Parts: sequence; C-alpha cells; structure tokens
Amino acid sequence: MSQFAILAASFISAEGCGNDRTRLRRWPETVAAALQRGEVEALSWSTLFRSETSRFGRMDLLSRLGLMAVELLDAGFETWEPAQRDAVGVCVETCSGCTAADAQFLQTPLAATFAYTLPSTVLGEICIRHRFRGPILCLLPKPGQGGSLEAALGWLNRGEADACVCVACDLMDKKFAASMLSPQDAPGGGWQSGAVLIGRQTGASRKYPLRPDWLPRLARSLVASGIRSAA
Repeated sequence: MSQFAILAASFISAEGCGNDRTRLRRWPETVAAALQRGEVEALSWSTLFRSETSRFGRMDLLSRLGLMAVELLDAGFETWEPAQRDAVGVCVETCSGCTAADAQFLQTPLAATFAYTLPSTVLGEICIRHRFRGPILCLLPKPGQGGSLEAALGWLNRGEADACVCVACDLMDKKFAASMLSPQDAPGGGWQSGAVLIGRQTGASRKYPLRPDWLPRLARSLVASGIRSAA
C-alpha cells in the first residue's frame, strides 16, 4: 500500500477558523456575536477571502460552509494545471445532510432553494469552483462514524486519484429537527466544517497536526481518522 500524508487541514466553527498554518483566527466582533446566536448566514465570503465567487450568495448554508473550508486549506488550487485537477477526488461527509435547505424549501418552495435539497450539492459547488474532475462521493454517516478519508485513501491506493479533498460539514436547522425528526434520529445540532487535503508529500511539509482543541468535533474526528489511516 502506498503511503500518503495529510498535506493541509482547515476548520470553521463558532469560535473562529483557520488551518494548519494560521492556527485559530477568531471572528470579527460583530460576526462572532451573530454566530453565537446561531445566525450562520452572517458568514460572508469577504469576511475571510479576497478572491471572487459570484455563486456564494445564492448557495445554501451547508454549501457555504463546505466551500469555505476548502478555500481555507490555502492549497493554491488556482495554480494547479488542468491535468492535476482532473486527478483530484472529493469526498464530503455530513451527518445532517441538507435538512436546513429542506426546512427552508418546505416553508418557502422556491426553485432556487430546491436546487440545494440534495446533500451532495455542496460537493458539486466545490468541484465547480476548483474544476476538480476526479472521483466524487457524498456520505451521510451517523455522528462520529465518518468514512470520507477511508474512501479517499481507497481512490489513492487504486490510482483513481492523485490527491483528495475530504470535507466534513454539518448544519442542522433546530426547529426542523424538533418538528420533523425523532430525538434518536436527530444529529447533534449546531454547525461546523472542516477539510483535509491528502496526497503524496512533495516539497517542504506543512506543520501538522493541529491541536485538537482548535478543531470542532466533526472536523477533529475527520482529521484524527486521517492520521490513523495515512500515517
């Protein structure tokens, strides 16, 4: 079996965001106050990035979290050649799926909202932005189970991809969970996102791992699983 390494890791939580280079960056005070109230829509692209993405404003919140986590990897995807992008696989795991978009569509059935009533839409948004064309997979595991890194390592070992982006993101509409799901079926609630890039190590390695307390629960599980599998 080939040996692969975690090349970059990122995370987004109510406390702040960052990656294995920047460590934790706390939100501006006004954004932090809104996020603490659960108003995830307060996260705007310009809060973190100077790059452009015209699609961001029309996305559901789960897609925004996933896309921002990948951008925070700071992996320089914009400089990759087309042949390199063709060999990048993307695997997304989300315990809550698209329930927040489902709830919004039930309340206001609009075509623009309907486009996001699939849990895999976040995966599509990531591939569109970075023009990745390798294997793709969307997983809906039970909380704490994960599985995206195991799938990605399978692609790498079989030569189906040269690098893989694994994303874990969750966003639960609490009112929807209370009204539509039984207590044993409802995810843990809240929101969080994280991403890792895995592949063969080239050049100078980035500092890793992050301290566990700098990662939200779901992203911490994702990275810990990757360390066990890729070490």
